[in-house]
Amino acid sequence: RCRARMMLNGADALLGAKRRRDDGLRAVLGKERHALFASTKLLVVGAGGIGCELLKNLVLTGFTDIEVVDLDTIDVSNLNRQFLFRRAHVDRSKAEVAAEAVQQFQPGSKVVAHHANVKEPQFGVEFMSKFDAVVNALDNLEARRHVNRICLAANKPLLEAGSTGYLGQVAVIRKGETECFECEAKPTQTVYPYCTIRSTPEKPVHCLVWAKNLFDLCFGPADESNLLSDLAEEMRKFQKEDPVDGEAVGKTIYKQLFEVDVQKQAALEDLWSEARPPPMPLPLEEALKMDTGVSPSGVPSVAVLDVQQVPSVAADVRGFVKAVASMYAPDRRKLVGQSVFSKDDAVSMDFVHCAANLRMTNYRIARLSRWDAQSIAGAIIPAVASTNAIVAGLEVVQLMHALKAVAEGKSLRESSSRAVWVRYPEPSRKKILQPSRLQRPNSECFVCSAATARISVRSVDDWKIAGFIKCCIQGGLGTLRAALYHNRTCIFDPEYPEASEEAEEEGLHPDWTLAQWGIGSGALLQVEDEDGGFSCNLVVVEDPDLSDEAFPGGFRVDACAGPQVAAEPPSKKAAVESKAPTPPTEVFELDDG
Repeated sequence: RCRARMMLNGADALLGAKRRRDDGLRAVLGKERHALFASTKLLVVGAGGIGCELLKNLVLTGFTDIEVVDLDTIDVSNLNRQFLFRRAHVDRSKAEVAAEAVQQFQPGSKVVAHHANVKEPQFGVEFMSKFDAVVNALDNLEARRHVNRICLAANKPLLEAGSTGYLGQVAVIRKGETECFECEAKPTQTVYPYCTIRSTPEKPVHCLVWAKNLFDLCFGPADESNLLSDLAEEMRKFQKEDPVDGEAVGKTIYKQLFEVDVQKQAALEDLWSEARPPPMPLPLEEALKMDTGVSPSGVPSVAVLDVQQVPSVAADVRGFVKAVASMYAPDRRKLVGQSVFSKDDAVSMDFVHCAANLRMTNYRIARLSRWDAQSIAGAIIPAVASTNAIVAGLEVVQLMHALKAVAEGKSLRESSSRAVWVRYPEPSRKKILQPSRLQRPNSECFVCSAATARISVRSVDDWKIAGFIKCCIQGGLGTLRAALYHNRTCIFDPEYPEASEEAEEEGLHPDWTLAQWGIGSGALLQVEDEDGGFSCNLVVVEDPDLSDEAFPGGFRVDACAGPQVAAEPPSKKAAVESKAPTPPTEVFELDDG
């Protein structure tokens, strides 16, 4: 009886605490708004840095019906800024742990977790339509584009947010009322062609990108998208050995990378010419004899700071082997297989600097000092917990304004909703938070307006249709599984991504070039992405002067509000029944690079 009484008293205490919390919220928000928020069904996308803060804010503001989607699992590196997670949660789903944690803040709230990728078909327009609003907490550009398009298709308000170091922003998006996430071009990280990084580097930055991929391959989690994944078996086999001689591992990896692999690359005669000679292998014994350093000016080392000197080849060899041995040392051995590169970690920076310099030696590229290498390799801005907290708070405030406007039948642009920027340490007009009115949709946006997308390529002869879809349509326009139409004929169906008898029976030839399909400069196509809830007209333009350096992928994406008007594409069944054009006699091959 005593135990039962204690349990009843505990339950009464919790119920009393909840009532007091509800009474407090009702007093602060007002009866109507409190009821509105309690009845609102929300989808939160992302449970990382911003997502943890956001979920906590939402349940404490009175939102009691929430679903959260996140693909990731918890890593040790997340624990310093994603406060809902503890060491015991490592390797568990972020969405599931976050849902469990925030329900403790507000007993009685319902938070449903989905450990999945928001780009999966199950999270399409029908799924989004059951929510009153969607709140983003993503750090992935492709996923943000996708959620933006699904919300436009479902006509649901979207709260969009992001942070970069001490900078952050929050925006409110609704179809036809405000500009969408893609109305303004977003800066993207420079992407280098695979073949440049893997086989034909020409600049120090190419070798540094290679070295960072090598660090991830040797010491990070398994990742099939790593540019050096073909070397994974050789580089990762030591992880299973116990005990392991780190110095011997370093020398083995050295020989495989800077001697054996370089010999294989040099044997690919088609890649090399007088202007671009083949790389030279660097045997370990010979490299250890190359012990003359070079100063930044290119003459033998003079009295400057050690980090500003370009080390000798022998010093790079010793530094590389020492870095590998340090990674396999007892104090770091348990981190092998889950390490993440950081320019501020001396061992990982030594590994990347020395590996990059040795590769530069292989390819006759001027090597870098540690100072310069760290500046280039560390161009990634880390997440800051306080910025995430500020952004998440602003996102909830703007959500409250947006829901009130929708309930009152107002346009978001006529409401108190604002786009807000977080600016620090150089605030605007001495204000860290800078609000601005929501902008109208961009009439030239090919996502939310009637504009036409334009993709410029050097030559339509160079692009096979399957490669064009993967790089330009999926990569450039951010589609998931797009079909492509020309003159009411389906010329690419995602159900048949590769050449096969089945594809040919449907009149599809993924291995044909754009030119073989009769597509020339100025041709008008239609893109249909059913999974992504997106479609647009597309003009393909040839630009022989397209810069390799500015557009290493070989294409440029623009929007144009030109007068092109295309008929609605036919159904796939009708489209594939159309007769495909006859291919020309000559067949062009596309280099993967």
